[in-house]
Order: sequence, then C-alpha cells, then structure tokens
Amino acid sequence: MFDATFWVAISFIAFCLILIYKKIPQLINKLLEDKINEIKSEIENTKNLKIESDQLLKKYKNKILDANIESKNILTSEKKETENFIKESENKFEQLMINKKKSLEQKLDQMKIKAIKDIQNISNKIALEAVKKIISNSANDEKMKAINQKNLEKIFVNLINTKAS
Repeated sequence: MFDATFWVAISFIAFCLILIYKKIPQLINKLLEDKINEIKSEIENTKNLKIESDQLLKKYKNKILDANIESKNILTSEKKETENFIKESENKFEQLMINKKKSLEQKLDQMKIKAIKDIQNISNKIALEAVKKIISNSANDEKMKAINQKNLEKIFVNLINTKAS
C-alpha cells in the first residue's frame, strides 16, 4: 500500500513533531547559548590573563633595567673608589719616601757637622800640643812663659767655647 519513502516521510514528520513537542530545539539552543557564554567567559579570562601577564612582563623588564642601571652605578662608584684609594696610596707612599729622604739628609748633615767638630777638636788638640812644645822648647825666660801661658789659656777658653757650641 504505501511504499517505504512514504513511511520514511511520515517518520520524519513524526520525529520533527516530537522534537517540537518536547522543545528539543529550545534545549539545544539553550545548551548552545550556555556553551557560547562559557567560551566567551573563557576568552574574557584569557584576555585578562594576557593583560596581567603583559603588565608583569613590563614590571619585571623595568626591574631588570633598574637592576642593570644599579649594577652599572655600583661598578662605576667602586671603580672611582678604587682609583681614589690607589691615588691616596701613591700619595702616601710618595710622602713617606720624601719624609725618609729628608730624615736621611738630616742624619747625613748631622754626621757631617759632628765629623767637622771632631776634626776641629782633634786639630785644636794637635795645635795646642804643638804650641806647648814650641813654647817650652823656645823660651826659657819667665816673662815669655807668662805671655805664652796667657795665650794658652785663651786657646783653652776658645777650645771649650768651640766644644760647647
């Protein structure tokens, strides 16, 4: 009586009527809308996370730049301090050498003065002895001895004054 296409058509129409009756399209539509809203929410969260990550990235890049600048400043100041320390050390060393040189020159001058005084004392003693021998050998006269004695006393006084100074 009826062929198979007829029954397929009737089944299809019945199926569509059941779907409409059960509000299946509305359920599917609601499910799709929920899924769309969920995807939109995830996209929004992803955008927020991207913005936050960009901000964190900028923040850490700034921190890295600040750290680089700080390290350069520290290196520069340490170089300057080291150079200043080296200059101060060189100046102190030069001053020490100058002071030692002055000290040695003063000691040398003192040694020269002492040597000259020693030579003067020895030469005065030799001269005095020579004068004594000459006076005692050449003059037997009492008057001459008295004059020579006065001269000897003057020489002694000069010798003592020379030693004192």
